[in-house]
Amino acid sequence: MKRALLVCAGTLLCPALALADAASGPDTSSAPQAGLDPDAPPTTVHLVDDAEPEAPLIPPARDVLGSHLLVGAAVSPTWSLGKLASDVAAVRGLGTGIGARADAGVGLSRWVSVGLWGGFTSYTDGDRCDSCGARAFSIGPFVRYHLSQGLRFNPWLSLGGGYRQVSFKDSAGGRQSFSGVEWLRLELGADYYAFSGFALGPYGAVSLSSYTKRPDNAGDASVNTELSVGLRLLLDLPGR
Repeated sequence: MKRALLVCAGTLLCPALALADAASGPDTSSAPQAGLDPDAPPTTVHLVDDAEPEAPLIPPARDVLGSHLLVGAAVSPTWSLGKLASDVAAVRGLGTGIGARADAGVGLSRWVSVGLWGGFTSYTDGDRCDSCGARAFSIGPFVRYHLSQGLRFNPWLSLGGGYRQVSFKDSAGGRQSFSGVEWLRLELGADYYAFSGFALGPYGAVSLSSYTKRPDNAGDASVNTELSVGLRLLLDLPGR
């Protein structure tokens, strides 16, 4: 009887001891597995490469202004406003004028050009003379900023100044001459390239002048304003 009880007890205890031994065995969870990189992350972790791709290399647009020779010519009606001197109104000897203007410049960069301009204007008779024979001459430097690059339509803004002389015959037949500084000349225009080296477009200018040399009876120096609006032609060498 006792022997039978021992056999039954051994039968029940052996599986339990085996399970306990397996549970209490060495921990191999942190040990490297055979054939795997010990520095590799756990298989349950997914790495995402969030590095931004390198921007593609885009070459700059071709410079179509730098080192180019630019020769322009404009024709425009012209109006002289204000006073030639404190006692001489511009309309006294200057009616509506027809002006011819030329400029020559060179491109310094893709946006800026510099050069010289000159203009001649012939006026109709003023209010105080029947045959005024009025005319004006001016010349000076300019800096021009081009608002676009590489387009067929190229608007621009020009700032300059220079020397100006204007003269006319008075009612007694004597010639009145005024000369001085054109201390501001602002021009706006746009060149439309019909061909690679030829363009044309609208043109407008406003200038402010003060005449330091004037007749004795003309009074003190004053400000004379000149307005012009017309058409301008451009020759671009070597072209676009």
